[in-house]
Amino acid sequence: MARAVATQTFDVALRLLHPVMPFVTEALWRRFPGRPAEASISVAPWPRPDPRAEDPAALREFGLVQELVGAIRGIRAEYGVQPGQRVRVVVSRDGGAPDPVLGRERATVSRLAKVSELVFREPTERVGGHAVLSDGTSVFVPLGDAIDVGRECGRLSGEVDRLAQLVASQEKKLGNEQFVSRAPADVVDRERQKLAGWREQREVLARKRELLGCG
Repeated sequence: MARAVATQTFDVALRLLHPVMPFVTEALWRRFPGRPAEASISVAPWPRPDPRAEDPAALREFGLVQELVGAIRGIRAEYGVQPGQRVRVVVSRDGGAPDPVLGRERATVSRLAKVSELVFREPTERVGGHAVLSDGTSVFVPLGDAIDVGRECGRLSGEVDRLAQLVASQEKKLGNEQFVSRAPADVVDRERQKLAGWREQREVLARKRELLGCG
């Protein structure tokens, strides 16, 4: 059985590789036992998907685990957690328990996202990063022991102040009737898009300061 599976797998792999590696795949494919002398991989049928391998439930579960790892990595990157620093993660879901696959794949998540502790309950701490998965599962990463909160608060405050100055300057510019009436429409639109982007960035950073408990 194992030999048959290995033979089938190698046969399919050779046919998939043939368009980019024609000569070596042809030579190897023709060495299969029982292959007629005139047979050629170049006219062999292209491999078709095997419906026996389809597993929608496994795909959904893997997607959720992948999403959790991505959410934790995103929080780490957003708050500047050092690559080698492990973090604690709290996973919860309103109205019920998180999907059991997250518990079964605890070791996988911990390894891929550098997690020191993964627990399933409501968070009891306030300082940290938040994310929500597509099925409504909440992810909370406490950051008090992973980053210098005071330093990060100072950095965010400086960035919020810088954006506030940009917003004020841009509002003044767009409030100038002469500029708005005389400048080309596409230029005015670009300036308005800048203002909207800076306002959004300011709100996001202000929200981050709130989540970190900055004064």
